[in-house]
Amino acid sequence: MKKILEGIRILDMGRFVSAPFGAQFLADWGAEVIKIEKPKVGEPGRLLVIKDGVSMYVPTFSRNKKGITIETRTKEGQDVLRKLIAKSDVLIENFVPGTMAKMGLSFEEIQKINPRMIVASISGYGQNGPLADRPVFDPVAQATSGLMSVTGTDESGPLVTGTVISDHITGWMMAMGVLLALIDRNNTGKGQHLDIGMLDSTLPLLQTYVPNYVATGEIASLHGNKDLLSCPADTYLCKDGTYVYMHAGTQNLYFRLVDLIDDDRLRDEKFQTVEGRMANQPELEGYVSEWFLTVTGAQAEEKLAKARVIGVQVCDIPQIFKNKQIKARESIVDIEVPGLGPLPFIANPIKMSNHNVDYKPAPQIGEHNFEVLSELLGMTKEEVEHLTEVGAI
Repeated sequence: MKKILEGIRILDMGRFVSAPFGAQFLADWGAEVIKIEKPKVGEPGRLLVIKDGVSMYVPTFSRNKKGITIETRTKEGQDVLRKLIAKSDVLIENFVPGTMAKMGLSFEEIQKINPRMIVASISGYGQNGPLADRPVFDPVAQATSGLMSVTGTDESGPLVTGTVISDHITGWMMAMGVLLALIDRNNTGKGQHLDIGMLDSTLPLLQTYVPNYVATGEIASLHGNKDLLSCPADTYLCKDGTYVYMHAGTQNLYFRLVDLIDDDRLRDEKFQTVEGRMANQPELEGYVSEWFLTVTGAQAEEKLAKARVIGVQVCDIPQIFKNKQIKARESIVDIEVPGLGPLPFIANPIKMSNHNVDYKPAPQIGEHNFEVLSELLGMTKEEVEHLTEVGAI
């Protein structure tokens, strides 16, 4: 069966997480994604997460791609890139704004080469504005967006999330933008420039806080794992040292929890409404916490499930591999890593009834140089060897 994005060719000039991750998402669904790296050394991510001398970082974000090398600082390398642009549909990059223009490949110049070309540019603050020229790492986007201001506790102060959430969400936003631009091109015949900022992409994570501020003037603040609208809801320590997240803030859930714990203190009149529970949150949470210290994490999860109360153990990374639901959904798959063999990676999260994802290894540095340049650009073996000798690829 033909893949959904089969026939779409994408040049991936991305580095680290956001752009490679978004490009990989498109590759999973059949796009021909050609990862472009520097000759010999590859992208900077190849120096990270080393296992037995092999990087696990690039395989995480570049499965299902072909890999070539181009030295864009050479005339010969730029010529190759221009020829590839002429025969491709999308170019993805996450350089500091203005970098592509310095290469002589502004969007306007790319349009002259290929009017149907879609260029997706990821940057920290977007392509314009007073901060546009500043480099941004994930925690910077979390801080600027306000996300960090609601993550953490009074004791800890603002914290970054446990993963590079802005990078990942920006990659998905970029992939969505590419799909929209491809649909638009089908209607208009024209390519366009996608300006994807990490700050812009992180702001929607605070959607619920913004209308609350506008409506009430209340500024969301650090609240740890507690829910701002109802309780009890938190992460609770169990007697075996594990943690369980439980939410029993609605009326039905709370009364089920009361029946389960069977503590008369929870039946106090002041705890019988959402408003009353929120007004007495510290006291209520204290009583609930006492119960969790009488059971193990596994026992708590089982008892809560039987009582039809929302509650799950907090899994660490090793436990993810044992999780029955994750196994049943095949959310972790084994993918070959040259030099290491098959290793587990996170699968594409979308399940479709008519299509599935095939998982091919991430390319080695320049692995497909000859294949791409000969088949796509018609170069001979001697021409490819010459480009290699002069350091253009």
